[in-house]
Amino acid sequence: MRILIVEDSNEYRRYLRRILLEQEDLFLEGEATDGEAGILLAQQLRPDVILMDIHLPGMDGLDATRRIKEQLARTAVIILSNDEAYHDAAADWGADAFLSKHSSSSEIRAAIRRGQPVEPGSPSGLVDSERKCERGAPHFHF
Repeated sequence: MRILIVEDSNEYRRYLRRILLEQEDLFLEGEATDGEAGILLAQQLRPDVILMDIHLPGMDGLDATRRIKEQLARTAVIILSNDEAYHDAAADWGADAFLSKHSSSSEIRAAIRRGQPVEPGSPSGLVDSERKCERGAPHFHF
């Protein structure tokens, strides 16, 4: 699977890079440090999965996610944040999953693998369509 990381923290980007490099089936296609660069790289690389920080300089991860999903519906976007208050907002803006930045490397790898490309309109495998959050947003498994 081809992965794009959009994260402004050098330290956390290194952590994600290490997680990916340890796996033979996960390929790091590119890295961006802000939302606009993430959108441009997503358009160029067309990754299977994007690991998207929510707090980015300039355009935040939510707006970048919405714009990416409008153009690349088959690309899974996993929002990364330590703030659970963004859980429902991530779903509202089109994210396929929400993960805490405190998630273990095995949890991150499992989420990525569930983000395999799908046909537009088909369930991605990341969202539990049977259970809903209060405002009607999909409930995420994480």
